[in-house]
Amino acid sequence: METVLLHLTPLRLAILAAGAALSAASAHAADTADADAAIQLAQASPVQLSQVVVKGQRFAPETSGFTANVIEQDTIRERHVGNIQELFREVPGMSVNGLGLGGVADNLVMRGFANGGHGGDIGMVIDGIPLNEAMSHADGYVDQNVIIPLELEKMTVFKGPSSALYGNYNRGGTIAFESRKGGDYRELDLKAGSFGTVDLQGALGVPLGDGHEGNFAAQLYRSDGFRQQSKTEQGTVAGRLGFKLGGDTTLAISGRAHQGRWDSASYITEEQNNSSGRRFDKDPRVQNDGGKKDFYTGRIDLSTPLTQDIDLLAYGYFTRQTFTRSFSRPVSAAEWRQREEDYDRDVLGAGVSLNGLNTVAGSDLNWILGTEYVDESTRYNFRDGLDNRQNTPLTTGGTLPYLDRDYGSKAFSVYGQAEWNLSPMFRPILGLRYDSMTGDCHARPDEILGGTTCGDMPRYTHTSPKIGIRSTWSPMVDTRVSYSEGFQLPPSDARYGPNGQSLDPTVLRQVEAGITLKPLDGLFVDAALFRIDTSNEVRSLGGGVYENFGKTRRQGIELDLGYAVTRNFDLSAALTWMDTKVLQHADPSIEGQAVPSVPRRTALLRGTYRFDNGWAADLALQHNSGYPVSPDGSKTLDGFTVADLTISYERKFWGQNQRFYLAINNLTNRQYSTNSFIMGGQQLYAPAAPRSFMVGVNLNL
Repeated sequence: METVLLHLTPLRLAILAAGAALSAASAHAADTADADAAIQLAQASPVQLSQVVVKGQRFAPETSGFTANVIEQDTIRERHVGNIQELFREVPGMSVNGLGLGGVADNLVMRGFANGGHGGDIGMVIDGIPLNEAMSHADGYVDQNVIIPLELEKMTVFKGPSSALYGNYNRGGTIAFESRKGGDYRELDLKAGSFGTVDLQGALGVPLGDGHEGNFAAQLYRSDGFRQQSKTEQGTVAGRLGFKLGGDTTLAISGRAHQGRWDSASYITEEQNNSSGRRFDKDPRVQNDGGKKDFYTGRIDLSTPLTQDIDLLAYGYFTRQTFTRSFSRPVSAAEWRQREEDYDRDVLGAGVSLNGLNTVAGSDLNWILGTEYVDESTRYNFRDGLDNRQNTPLTTGGTLPYLDRDYGSKAFSVYGQAEWNLSPMFRPILGLRYDSMTGDCHARPDEILGGTTCGDMPRYTHTSPKIGIRSTWSPMVDTRVSYSEGFQLPPSDARYGPNGQSLDPTVLRQVEAGITLKPLDGLFVDAALFRIDTSNEVRSLGGGVYENFGKTRRQGIELDLGYAVTRNFDLSAALTWMDTKVLQHADPSIEGQAVPSVPRRTALLRGTYRFDNGWAADLALQHNSGYPVSPDGSKTLDGFTVADLTISYERKFWGQNQRFYLAINNLTNRQYSTNSFIMGGQQLYAPAAPRSFMVGVNLNL
């Protein structure tokens, strides 16, 4: 196959290179603040915002009645990740079922929902811009490659449908990324190693005088991949300018551009998976698979105080994106076919919110009330039966679907959330969200429907209540309990189909209880117990007819541990025990079975030792128990345990701390697969990478 190159114009390449030459980053997952700090934060006097506030930014997860995990800038800097999803294993309740398809998003698992990232089970936003795609390969598909790890201030993971600030795609939870705003820094992270991999990231923060500020970041990444036909090249640049307009009014303008090109070797068969010498080979039936993506966003924010205690935030944003992917896969025991999907997507969004910190009945009330409108359109083209990406008589002869259509989706939401600090023992948080969604679909003249549907989408509405209570019993004990609801729209074929009017959204109901303990100096323990029930699921009756039928239960325990054993030695763990069960299904034999693709147990155990001479060693052990692949549990994916080792040296040069490191991933060269599924009647696998070495440097300039 002809090598796929990253086509960047000289101007864009110059921007990326200049941004990267000026920049880089900083390490440790944030845990819940201690009880005294939480009370002080909740009881703080009203203050004016010093900068533009992204939606809900003043709601601190560590004082909330809902479970949320935060990964701070320092942890991101220490991990030296090339892709943001490498951080997800640090979060209890999350795991990654990798696909290994270059720039195609992987499957993410959170709280028993296995179609995050590659589907719509997890919502994601960067500085308030939604990244989920209403009609792109799968409802809610989201690509994290557009985020530069070094640009981030923090990453907040809201568990389940608990946040009133986010609506669709938050079944398992929502991940809110916040870029750095303000500051004076010049950081660079450069690493290179196995499989021809090079990753250059830079970040720059510049005070511009009179309260104005600029923040910029860039990343250039390329790799030949650990399999044949697996080359990937990506470039991303992001920037933000903030201005003080006087009277505490602030204006911010931000933008982002991403381009990616990749080749893909598709998946391997069960025979290859069981053969150690052929695991990384490309199946001879795989054609010249690959893809490309161009992604651009822009946003403007205006924040101004209305009173001493209330601020107004107004914002608008756009997204412009094209995405093409070709994919070879089995369609029967004997035949493989190549298909290609092409998406041309435009999004316009706008919103306004009031943010307040007031005293009510002698106690502080932190609140937000807002509304948002999003208009999204997608030109969708699907072709099957290709010969190395070229049409064949099978493609255009009417034997297979040839889809060429325009999708429209419109969403309107109103939300409110309030935290009331009545007492240390009773700090309630109340939220309510209303969503209204509609859309349309228009087939172009050359389309061959092939059994799929295309018509107007009816209006779907849902109101989701959220309630939580936080209690501080002592400086060592903090508890929380909560109830929250969410929703899921019917699949696209159902909601754009002729009987869409008769369908209701799937309803999710989550209950959880959590406790934070600090029994000893340096010891932190946080545990969350949860249950999520889904009802009103949608099943197909054939012939384009669907109905609401189906129930599922997901419940589990998440444990987050951190222990500073000595001044030099730290231990941490992120542990998850999960139990899923199908309660009602169209096939009665499936009832009582576990939900496919959800591991029953996951764990990340980490030990870090810092020597007094600047050297440090970090060992991370990751365990995944495996999971059922088929709905009846007859096909499974084996579990695995792998180790990653990082050795670093940090010393002050040029008046700043500089860090040099060696990272060895899959230390024992374990052979395993990160994902498996049934396709065309066959069980396919996505092989994991063998042992790899990366050397790098993190510079503060």
